[in-house]
Amino acid sequence: MAAVSRAKRASNNKWDAQNMKVAGAKIKKEEYDLFKKYCEARNQTVSSMLTGYIRRCILGDQQVSD
Repeated sequence: MAAVSRAKRASNNKWDAQNMKVAGAKIKKEEYDLFKKYCEARNQTVSSMLTGYIRRCILGDQQVSD
């Protein structure tokens, strides 16, 4: 895989700063370790699982309000 140029990285970072937000939660280490194992068993990352959950919540609310 080719390395990303500095210009492309700067462009990506600028777009992310304008369009993305990090959502986080503080949980006990033991809970995180269990959740990480849960994700790995499903071939998912922690980030992708949380992102998917957030999107399902949003879509569920939209379907209820329509």
